[in-house]
Amino acid sequence: MKTNRIILLSLLATVIFALGSCNKKYTFPNSAVVPGADGQVKVKKQKGGVYTFDVNVENLANPSRLTPKRDYYILWAENKNGEYQNLGTLEVSKRNKANLSGAVTYGPQHFVVTAEDVKNANWPNFDQTIFKSERLKLK
Repeated sequence: MKTNRIILLSLLATVIFALGSCNKKYTFPNSAVVPGADGQVKVKKQKGGVYTFDVNVENLANPSRLTPKRDYYILWAENKNGEYQNLGTLEVSKRNKANLSGAVTYGPQHFVVTAEDVKNANWPNFDQTIFKSERLKLK
């Protein structure tokens, strides 16, 4: 009887942990600027209101091949007030893949990837939006 109770409590704890640590995965829609590119973002809410993200993109052409050519792909997070935060550069590998992980201290509404001339851009270049996620449904 005591052994069964311990097994049941262990199983319950495992299920609760698994449910609490689920990642939400969002696939980026097809890009009109880089049509062959495929991307996704995984978002997970951590304790204290921090959200971690992991962006992975495949088949991403080097930004110097765009028209007009650019130097960087920048990942942005949009907050509930419509403000954007530059989260960093997506570096394209020789295999045309790019990824970036990090965290924000607010619930992002969207993730956006744009092509830019400078790494430290303060506002997205919406003329060359590579991806914009659907509205995130985070709790």
